[in-house]
Amino acid sequence: MNTIKLTKNHFKKSNNYWSDYTGKEDISDFDGNIEIEGKLGWVRFSLLKAKGYIRAEAGSGIEAGWGIEAGSGI
Repeated sequence: MNTIKLTKNHFKKSNNYWSDYTGKEDISDFDGNIEIEGKLGWVRFSLLKAKGYIRAEAGSGIEAGWGIEAGSGI
């Protein structure tokens, strides 16, 4: 199963307390695992779905407008 690691380069600071996902990879229905680098603060996605797991390392949080879905766990 593929794993994508999202780093600070995948996000852009908003005018609020979070950073928005701006990466080129389509993570709206990712066929694998999604890992989010630590110490990013709150990160926001318009849609985040993975067939495997979704993991945010220490110091990062996930905010979703409609929901977060993972095949294995969050």
